[in-house]
Amino acid sequence: MRLSRILGLLAVGVALTGCVTSSSAAATVNGKTITSAELLSEVNSITANKAFVKQLEASQPVYGQGVSSNTYNMSFVDEVLNRRISMDLIENEAQKFGIKLTSQDIALGRVDAEQTFGGTSVFDQFSKEYQARLIKDSAMLDVVEARLVNADISLNALRSYYTAHSAEFDNICSSQILVSTQAQANSLYQQLQQGANFAALAKANSGDPNTAPNGGAVGCGTFANYVSALGSQYAQIVKNMAAKTIAPPAHLPTGWAIIQVTSRTTLPFDQLTPQIRAAILGTKGQNAITNLLNSAAKGASITVNSRYGHIATSGTSSGVSPLFSPAPSLLNFFVPSGS
Repeated sequence: MRLSRILGLLAVGVALTGCVTSSSAAATVNGKTITSAELLSEVNSITANKAFVKQLEASQPVYGQGVSSNTYNMSFVDEVLNRRISMDLIENEAQKFGIKLTSQDIALGRVDAEQTFGGTSVFDQFSKEYQARLIKDSAMLDVVEARLVNADISLNALRSYYTAHSAEFDNICSSQILVSTQAQANSLYQQLQQGANFAALAKANSGDPNTAPNGGAVGCGTFANYVSALGSQYAQIVKNMAAKTIAPPAHLPTGWAIIQVTSRTTLPFDQLTPQIRAAILGTKGQNAITNLLNSAAKGASITVNSRYGHIATSGTSSGVSPLFSPAPSLLNFFVPSGS
């Protein structure tokens, strides 16, 4: 898990200490100031949610080690500041478009924010004030992304897409037996047709070390999840299979596979709006946001407090980099307020 689906700018080089005053600017974006106090407040709002921190720590460090027990890891603070700079740039573009968020945008943004930030039960553990900020961020990102690619992501458009592509949003659980030859696959498939136990054959014959010990169980997910994890061929096979059915052997990039759909559940529309939005926008939407951030960062007036870093350009990207290479004890840790 990462802090946000925004790719953001280059890494921000942050080396804050307790001597930073609340009124000092962490950065300015086209004249708008992000104060050190605001940055500290957002970092503290995030880390106050212990359930979310636990999820974050599975993929990135949050707290520092070796300076004191009350420090933040620099890379984590980098991401918070980078995200805020990115959102300021996106809001600037929204103003140019004349975008004003509607109540429907906010409602859809909430579902998106809940899924991005740990799920509903985890998201609810943020303060109400910070929840509102994350919801607004998500809604603004969604609307600007859609405007950039001229896509309709209104509630009616999402419902229409869901109705027309309902099979793509079922939660499908499947298992596979993976072998190297068609002959072996045909033989196993014939045994299954005669009543053999799928899990037992998978344990005894499947060449997939990840699923064979579990009777061939692959897991559960939507069509998009399968495309991402197992490829489009596997996804297309399970897409229209009914529960408790077995498909004939198929030649996949990994070998000959016999696939069984063990269960299939229709997920409710109100849980799926972020996935439906992503399906409508596709990769062109994310590419448009990435290009916007890179272009806007180069054209914007962005300044950074000298203790934070400086603006730098690398290839097609522009962002904030450290001014110098301080000692590891300064570079790697961020001291929270009150420590």
